[in-house]
Amino acid sequence: MIEVKRAMQTKNDQRKGERGAVLALSTIAMLSLLLATGLAVDISHFYSVKAEMQNASDTAAVAAASRLNSTAGGIRSAVAEATKVLNKYDFNNNNVVVIGADVSFATNLNGVYVDQATAETTATSIRFVKVTIPPKPFNVTFAAIAISRTQNLGATATAGMSVGLTMNKFYSAYTFVEPSATPFVPGQVYTLSPKDWNNNSPTSYRILSYSGGDMVATGSIHAYGTIGTSYNVAHLTGQSPAGNLTAPSMCRYAQIGTNTRFGDYTVHPSANNVDEPPDTIIDETITYSQYTMMQGNGVVQRADGMPNRRLMTLPISKQSGYDTSAGAVTADDLGLFFIRKKVGTDCNLVVEYVPNQVSVPVGTYTPGQPQIGGLSIPVLYK
Repeated sequence: MIEVKRAMQTKNDQRKGERGAVLALSTIAMLSLLLATGLAVDISHFYSVKAEMQNASDTAAVAAASRLNSTAGGIRSAVAEATKVLNKYDFNNNNVVVIGADVSFATNLNGVYVDQATAETTATSIRFVKVTIPPKPFNVTFAAIAISRTQNLGATATAGMSVGLTMNKFYSAYTFVEPSATPFVPGQVYTLSPKDWNNNSPTSYRILSYSGGDMVATGSIHAYGTIGTSYNVAHLTGQSPAGNLTAPSMCRYAQIGTNTRFGDYTVHPSANNVDEPPDTIIDETITYSQYTMMQGNGVVQRADGMPNRRLMTLPISKQSGYDTSAGAVTADDLGLFFIRKKVGTDCNLVVEYVPNQVSVPVGTYTPGQPQIGGLSIPVLYK
């Protein structure tokens, strides 16, 4: 009887031990599961922060590249764009701060990157910009058991000018007619006069038309510019009759489309700064180089303005390629021009042919097609 009781007691003790072991193992398993879940959360946090940082550096680099224009002022504008607060990280709790020292420039994609001051001295050859966001702190929770509670992540992005475009989407309704023997030269200033639609006199301008009518040079109508494309000229006289200066003409449309860019809305009763905003800089005494430097220095003369309204890309046509019977021109090239001043009563349009490589908002490159000299778009490379 005593031996039976001892056996039963031993069995009960064994069962208690087994229950204790199962409880311990369950506790360990639960802790392991919680730790694994926590680590998964922290790893997800790592990836999220890294993605946010990379998005911020990508955005800053592309924004900076969009302001590259082969001038020292363009370098300054690029830094100003890159250093704007554009993104947040760590679940939108912290701003990604980029300072001027985080932005560097190079002539070649894989070349030596230099600081802003050095880049300004070689601005005509600068084609790429790199934004390096230094490591920023963020907190981890479960991973702090194995590593520090505060971790740091940074990011780097490089953007720059594309290869020369084969198509540029332009919004200005002009075409400029150049002498066949002496084409327009980048860097030069030209005073262009309006001519009748069936007159192919060079060193002049015309207003283009499209399927819906004449293209007023200030609206949202656009065309796709490619070398070799034919464009229709609006069937207008060069100037309005002396007794009716508001009658449609090349000059009248040029005044509407150009003068509003300087904040002059007296040329048309419906013109306004919402539909036709001025440029932010309206000084009529400056050169293109001075204009870009003023932009780089943050000068704003019209708070209601938009940057680069005084710049326009358009087809350039040779005198020999002007079909006077049909009123059509063939684009020999596309160029970027800086409008020096408003179109006055003499109807002359004074422009400066921008001499160097510039980033423009919209365009494409198609292999095998003729490239447009001087025009690129900003591209994120890495």
